[in-house]
Amino acid sequence: MEKIVYTALILILSLPLCGYTLKGGVTYTVEQARKEAFANVEYRLPQSIINAHLKDPNYKENMKAKGKGYIDMGDRYIGFFTNGDYGVLYKNNMYYEYYYYPDGKLGMIGKRTSTSYPAKSYKYDTKGKLQSIILYIRKGESYSFTPSGQLSAHWVGKKCYDLNGNIINQKY
Repeated sequence: MEKIVYTALILILSLPLCGYTLKGGVTYTVEQARKEAFANVEYRLPQSIINAHLKDPNYKENMKAKGKGYIDMGDRYIGFFTNGDYGVLYKNNMYYEYYYYPDGKLGMIGKRTSTSYPAKSYKYDTKGKLQSIILYIRKGESYSFTPSGQLSAHWVGKKCYDLNGNIINQKY
């Protein structure tokens, strides 16, 4: 009789576990984000990658899309910022992001470690030197650090905040 009671108890207690999928997100403190962002950091980008994108090859077409926010152009995505800069992500290689000034000249290149979240992106200047490290937590949230490890920005949704919680940039 005792075996039957224990077996029934085990079955009853294990029922809530059957077929239940855990759902949750990744949450980071600034320190945890910094530690993750700087694991295996790449401090230089080859100049050959930079030279191929010094000028936006689709500048005129991209400028026609300005003011429409983050858009799908077929072969690429474009995102415009309130400071006039814009970013281009080509669908055939989603590991590189190109950030251009309003005149179409390259300002920075981003290199992602993954196309899913969480992911890191290293931002390099046109000389290939590391300028920032971004840890993308989830769609709409990321932490940005200087090469020395200082938090420089925290994007939440379409707003970018500085260390003091002031809005410093926005996406359309």
